[in-house]
Amino acid sequence: MSVLLLAGAGHAPGVTALGVALALTWPEPVLLVDANRMPDQSVLAGYLQGTDPAGRGLGGLLQAHRERRPLVDALDALTVPLAEGGRDFLPGFSHPGMVDLFAPVWPEFGQALEAAGRTVLVDAGRVGPDGLPAGLVTVCSGVLVVTGSRLVDLAALRLSLPQVVAAAGEERVGLAVVGPGRPYGSGEIGHRFGVPVWGKLAWQPVEAEVFAAGEPAPRRLMSSAYVEDVRRLGEVLAERASGRQGLIGTPGEPRRSAGAAGTRLG
Repeated sequence: MSVLLLAGAGHAPGVTALGVALALTWPEPVLLVDANRMPDQSVLAGYLQGTDPAGRGLGGLLQAHRERRPLVDALDALTVPLAEGGRDFLPGFSHPGMVDLFAPVWPEFGQALEAAGRTVLVDAGRVGPDGLPAGLVTVCSGVLVVTGSRLVDLAALRLSLPQVVAAAGEERVGLAVVGPGRPYGSGEIGHRFGVPVWGKLAWQPVEAEVFAAGEPAPRRLMSSAYVEDVRRLGEVLAERASGRQGLIGTPGEPRRSAGAAGTRLG
């Protein structure tokens, strides 16, 4: 099965909300992983309404690594249910100090996720100064970088996107634009940055907060424009995960060098 990374360029673009929404609408069993190296426990405290992980999560995998137990064998026992239908969640770091201790574990962790027997969606949080964990980038089918469409969002994207493209390769990187047209359109953003837009997400903060923070669901949540966009994006990601499509992009959008990421919008 395949590993798909979700990452944000900055300014809280909604990576966690998207990860949860994708997992809940994925047509097959799926594992959502919190691999944010700036720990916030947002899924446990938000969508899962304060669920106690009881030692499950990346901390348990760190202990298994120290005990020289294969991580692929320990993985399932360290997850918590997210929803019915084989949708599970692997909690992230329970303490900031764990992040540095986990550094030697990333390569084996990536291999364990690749062998998990189902699609794995990894919430990698914001792209930091060190980029994304190399052990995850190596095994992933694609890296989805989530961005808003405001100039302040795109300035952050300009700083982090070249680093992601350099690590994963142009063919494995795509964008998800939250709130296209506020003010820049997804087509213009993809063209200017030289990276294909794999999907766009309607600007519906109330609906997104259901998945991001466990807020009460409004009426007709699952037929909202936000969720419909999540489903369409999920179909694109599933194509990549299945290996049926070698290169995914918005039809008609020109591909340009990643160097175009420095181009000014305006």
